[in-house]
Amino acid sequence: MPEIITGLKLSEGIGFGSIFISTRAEIEVSETTIDKAQVDKEISAYKESIQHAHIQLRQLRENVGSHLDEDSAAIFDAHIMMLDDPGFNEQIINNINNLYNAQKAIQEAGKSYITKFESLDSEYMKARALDVKDICMRLIANIQGVALTDLTEVDQPVVVVADELTPSASAQLDSKYVKGIITANGGTTSHSAIIARSLNIPAVSGISNIISKVRHGDNVIIDGYSGDVILEPTEVEMAAYSEKQKAQEEREEKLKDYIGKESKTLDGINIRLFANIKGPEDINDVTDNDAEGVGLYRTEFLYMNRMNLPSEEEQFEAYKTVLSETADKPVIIRTLDIGGDKELSYLNLPKESNPFLGERSIRFLLKNEEIFRTQLRALVRASEHGNLKVMFPMVTTIDEFNRAKALLIEEKQQFEAENDLELSDIAVGIMVETPSAAMISDQLAKHVDFFSIGTNDLIQYTMAADRLNDQVSDLYQPYHPSVLGLIKKVIDSGRSNNKWVGVCGEMACDFKSIALLIGFGIDELSVSPKSLLSIREYVSGIKKTDMEHLSEEVLSCDSAEDVLYLIEEHLNLT
Repeated sequence: MPEIITGLKLSEGIGFGSIFISTRAEIEVSETTIDKAQVDKEISAYKESIQHAHIQLRQLRENVGSHLDEDSAAIFDAHIMMLDDPGFNEQIINNINNLYNAQKAIQEAGKSYITKFESLDSEYMKARALDVKDICMRLIANIQGVALTDLTEVDQPVVVVADELTPSASAQLDSKYVKGIITANGGTTSHSAIIARSLNIPAVSGISNIISKVRHGDNVIIDGYSGDVILEPTEVEMAAYSEKQKAQEEREEKLKDYIGKESKTLDGINIRLFANIKGPEDINDVTDNDAEGVGLYRTEFLYMNRMNLPSEEEQFEAYKTVLSETADKPVIIRTLDIGGDKELSYLNLPKESNPFLGERSIRFLLKNEEIFRTQLRALVRASEHGNLKVMFPMVTTIDEFNRAKALLIEEKQQFEAENDLELSDIAVGIMVETPSAAMISDQLAKHVDFFSIGTNDLIQYTMAADRLNDQVSDLYQPYHPSVLGLIKKVIDSGRSNNKWVGVCGEMACDFKSIALLIGFGIDELSVSPKSLLSIREYVSGIKKTDMEHLSEEVLSCDSAEDVLYLIEEHLNLT
């Protein structure tokens, strides 16, 4: 009998194949200590393993870069940086001087880093623990002369099953043969997820003890749209999923008809559709899906997955690339947004009992002015190369905005003076993601050039429900009248002050929410590039006047359930 198991969706698509169980090479580390006469020999062995790892990782980076995107290849830049990290190297050398052999010294240093990463609240940073495991395993394997997991031998359609896939193993995936990935561990920010999405390989995670539930060679279907894994499917199920796969491919092909078309409602109202990006590696997706601009450039990814702060020059090059390649289209670059579920381990910031209400985002930047100024200088320099707009995150008071903008103006004036030139004005706005900012949006609108509503945080702060906490997930309600009322207030404040208003949270991708947002009078939606054409298709099939009537009704509802009922009834979704 077939069995259906549901996990976490990491990469969309449907895959068929026989199960290929991938297990890590067992690397036993000797517990033996050494005497002082052996210290130099062990240090030499360690340094040789480092040199060998450099060659291996550069080869992996080259291989990945040749057939995947820069985002996937950059995984190995971070590994190379860790090999060169003074703190990591010093800890290993100290361990050897304390009479551990080289293998044990590497293992112990790795444990301390892994423990640190795994103790962090951020799922992104927890996922970095696997990077450390991968690096340490490679160094120890080099000393022992042991080969790591090899997926290059796969030569038939398979679905790879593993407890977790290391970055090194993920880099060996070939979409010609690997039709799916199922893992017990690994979130949406894991490297196996990033590479799977780059290769368009469906992936599902979070299925505990998956290896004990399957056998090598068994048939399986993986549905990356639903997170379902069907073990030993029947012929009927194989046929049904083949049809689903074919329908999805036809749907994606049909959406290409919307490339080059305006994003207009049936009654002629233009809704600008922008793209959310992490960096230059996403620009091809922005272009391929015909985005009208970049609505949210999340600069925190420049600071993550590394061992130190990015330099001004490194930031400048990243911003310049995005601005240059989007021609004159607007590019909204959000300044560093860390804290909450996004942490930078190398800053050694004090642990906060409630990081979502702590020193995050603009609060961190205003208290760490040199970090902020470095980013602002890079942004000012890059502004010559395109249509830059700067956005400050998590503003709660007018004073925070004014202080941040003053620093930007200072850096701009200094750059102009040093280079004897006059730059164009840079539009400056805020991400509205706190109830306080929404409540004073009419006053803020007199200071800012635009608003972008970050609905993910606005919902959690309004409902006092941590969006990452399963215990209160039922209270994280996008359609609650209090949330909708704040969104409507921000849009009205913008319109009455001739400032445009966009939305860049998850609500911008949800058709039910989009209907309300258009009714409220939103100007712009910023979404993942791959969602853009389906949203353009949706927008072109509705009337703003109809949505205005719906939006008026929902604001008088008593609950999120009542709002959803009204939307579904109005849009004939019941």
